[in-house]
Amino acid sequence: MSELVKLICAWEEYAQKNITVSAMEFCMYFLAKENNSQLFSGLTPPDLDTVFAKLIGRLAGMQTVYSKMALQDIPGFELEWFYFLNSIYHLKEVQKTQIIQYNFTEQTTGIDTLNKLKKLGYIAEKNDPDDKRAKLVSITNAGEKILFKLYQLLYRPTLLMYNGIDQKDKQVVINILKDTEHKHQELLSNSKNKSIDDLLLEALGEEKIAQIEQEQKNRIAQFSNSKNQRRGPKK
Repeated sequence: MSELVKLICAWEEYAQKNITVSAMEFCMYFLAKENNSQLFSGLTPPDLDTVFAKLIGRLAGMQTVYSKMALQDIPGFELEWFYFLNSIYHLKEVQKTQIIQYNFTEQTTGIDTLNKLKKLGYIAEKNDPDDKRAKLVSITNAGEKILFKLYQLLYRPTLLMYNGIDQKDKQVVINILKDTEHKHQELLSNSKNKSIDDLLLEALGEEKIAQIEQEQKNRIAQFSNSKNQRRGPKK
């Protein structure tokens, strides 16, 4: 099939499924569909939400690997410690629980991290005058010194991964994702004793969840059928 015939067939298929059709919308749909099929060495999920999540997740995983490589210049220093130091530096004097929640860490793991940073002399701790049950932490001079060194080290993975992307494209992605980041920072901060199903119910409602689940089942079935058709009949 020639590329032109392939394009015309795709247009006809798209036009049959959409009442109002514009060339721009079709081109965006066609490019998205074609590009997605080449992602993840062909191991592409059947729905766009999962493709989106998988792409972000894999990029975050790559960033973590590169960051740990960069931290080899400071033997024994954990990447998680950087996240805690950085957030304490920017939030100033802050309660331990707030830092732990901000970094999406389990309570015991977060307390253990804070204790290690305190032992190393990177953070200081004192009683909260407004809440006798709570402790406030702040960064020390030694903490600031190591943090600025970490900024220099951890900029290298960022440079390696994202320097080649056009500045305007970066800003577009930031504009798209910033509201999602704010929304889920708030959602996770209030998620204590809640399950993922509880959070989904609050965010979407029963009717929407049921609709999405049915659409997901249909997509998975279509995805499975298309895979089987490409493999051909069993002998």
